[in-house]
Amino acid sequence: MIVSTAASAQDKIIVRDGKQIDAKVLGTDAKYVRYKRSDNPNGPDYFIFRSDVLKIEYQNTTEQKGEPLKMARETAGAPTTAASNDNIPAPAVSTATATEAAVIDIKLLEQKAAQYKKRGTIFLTAGTAAMIAGAVTLIKLNGDYGNYKREIQATNDAYTAWYRANYEKAPPAGDLQKQESFAKFASPGIYFGAAAVVGGLALDWLGIRNVKIARKAREELAQKRKTLSVRPFYQSGRKTAGIRIALSF
Repeated sequence: MIVSTAASAQDKIIVRDGKQIDAKVLGTDAKYVRYKRSDNPNGPDYFIFRSDVLKIEYQNTTEQKGEPLKMARETAGAPTTAASNDNIPAPAVSTATATEAAVIDIKLLEQKAAQYKKRGTIFLTAGTAAMIAGAVTLIKLNGDYGNYKREIQATNDAYTAWYRANYEKAPPAGDLQKQESFAKFASPGIYFGAAAVVGGLALDWLGIRNVKIARKAREELAQKRKTLSVRPFYQSGRKTAGIRIALSF
């Protein structure tokens, strides 16, 4: 929502490249400064990105009103200070009507939603495949280890029976075959299997995170689309037809 700070007369918008726009400021929000041009007060509303504006001088005061305008780098997460702003090259001025700005936002959100949905699908597919491969490997190794233990036990039982038949006593423990641990028997396959399962879980987590971001972008996109209304029109007097795109504030 744009907070109205309209002035009763001409204001001055000072852009970072030194350009001055004579206008009537209607309001500002976190992203745009909304104004009418002084040479066309009954014309459409214009918008300029706040990151392109150095300050606003209102007609009834020489001081800047409202929250200090931020640099584009600051909105991207890089810390800036008022003292350092003078050393940053001035970006080019970008102006757009309200409808154009909304359409641009919608296109960017569409791209963002599609991009994160694609990433999420790739990560989830790769993660699931990795977990299945790792689980199959571990199950196979566990089955092989069970067969190995049964073979050792059968060999020891046969030897014990033979030894008792000939010596009438149990064989020394050192004569019997020793079973290896599962980790030693299954190495290195057990580590590859475990790594595949863990890696698959990590990929699935990334996939779910990207899907959530895509869902959030689609929800924001739906809200943005609600602000735009597209209506066909036909003027019989002028014999013209087309569509009107309106932006709601």
